[in-house]
Amino acid sequence: MGLSILKEWFKNLGRLSITVGTSLIGPLIIVCITYGLSLIFPGFVIDTTFLTIYFFIGCTLYNIFLLVVLARADPIKGDDMAHFFSLIIPAHNEEGVLGETLKNILNLDYPSELFEVIVVNDGSADNTQKVAERFQKQYSNLKILQIPAHNGGRGKSAALNIGFADFLLAWRGLEIKPRSRWIIGVFDSDATPKSNILRKVSFQFNDPTVGGVQTLVRIKNAKKSFLAKMQDIEFLAFARVIQYARSSFSGAVALGGNGQFVRVSALDSVAIKQQREYWNHESLTEDLDMGVRLLTEKWKNIYIQSTSVYQEGTETLSTMFRQRERWAWGTLQNLKWFVMNPKFWKKNFSLRKKIDISVYLVHILLPFLVFLCWALTIMSLLGIIVVTNYFPLAFTVANGFSFIPIYGYGLWKEKADYPRWQIIPLIFCAAFYTYHWIPVVMSAIFKMFTTKPKWAKTPRFNTL
Repeated sequence: MGLSILKEWFKNLGRLSITVGTSLIGPLIIVCITYGLSLIFPGFVIDTTFLTIYFFIGCTLYNIFLLVVLARADPIKGDDMAHFFSLIIPAHNEEGVLGETLKNILNLDYPSELFEVIVVNDGSADNTQKVAERFQKQYSNLKILQIPAHNGGRGKSAALNIGFADFLLAWRGLEIKPRSRWIIGVFDSDATPKSNILRKVSFQFNDPTVGGVQTLVRIKNAKKSFLAKMQDIEFLAFARVIQYARSSFSGAVALGGNGQFVRVSALDSVAIKQQREYWNHESLTEDLDMGVRLLTEKWKNIYIQSTSVYQEGTETLSTMFRQRERWAWGTLQNLKWFVMNPKFWKKNFSLRKKIDISVYLVHILLPFLVFLCWALTIMSLLGIIVVTNYFPLAFTVANGFSFIPIYGYGLWKEKADYPRWQIIPLIFCAAFYTYHWIPVVMSAIFKMFTTKPKWAKTPRFNTL
């Protein structure tokens, strides 16, 4: 048993090493070109002032802006039971976690006649179907949709489209009146939502302009694994601060894959008619893609932290790397499809939302620029090139730590899980952890230009 674990560990380490190695090819090409120019032009000088200005505007000022918006935010909170929810759970080989998820979701604090749960068994080869059927005997509002093995495993977007377009619309769409009252919720198969989640979300949809609602995401195995704890802090800090501020400023929140809710009438407006799709099968982050398309059709997306959904965090670097690489690649896809597409700017919706979406998506390039700064600095210290900058070194370094108040805010808000005395050491740990995005984004950029995107699920093991 110990030998098999050791072999698996070395296999994962090998995969991680190969992925990280290939991700450095792009930056190394830039370094080699720079080095070549230094040989052709001795004393080659590079002015990095433009990078400092970018980091000052894109990081320091943006982080200050987020905190100012948060300080002035006055969110509308409440509970209601005014909507009917169809909760879709795509499940591909999820026998280890699905039972706990169904137990929690089927017992939410909401009238059972006002919500239903649809498990989309996506061609599973394990006992996922049997787990779902065991609960179906007890709960009349649980439905199971079986996708044959030869058609399954094509990704989350495909499972969602089948669950909604081929299953729900065939019969449920004729029953719920008015259609704007019908809400689709998406949960991962490892989801543990708070019992009040549907009440909180229903209240937000009382605003007829709201097309999507995203809830706070937490990591449920944060106390077991330090790596999972870092992911929890990441969601509490960066994700929550950015999402909450964007919600207050422009209603341009990015939807996530867990705890995502969309009004059916909003789905109608963003359907990819030619292919009968709602969630884009070409996107590696179908949730982010859906959120942006809703915004381009003048819907508003809201983020709420008065409730949350817990999910399993990855506990190995290799698994986390593959997960984050898919997220980064999907964000780059959206940057290309929307912000870099002239049609996006011609769309008739708020300029504020356009700018907000653009800034949010462009941030995926920050790790690349950070690596470029590191490379130039090292080459300067080695005497290969000469680097100049209008701003003093202290100012440049300070820009690199402008995210610390955001981490502090996120941890301060969760004193029940993170006592005050832990905040400072955890901020430093989280700051170090954040740099994993550099090889992740490098790898995503490299693969975007060299391979075809392929959706891969993150394995779950019921780590509690």
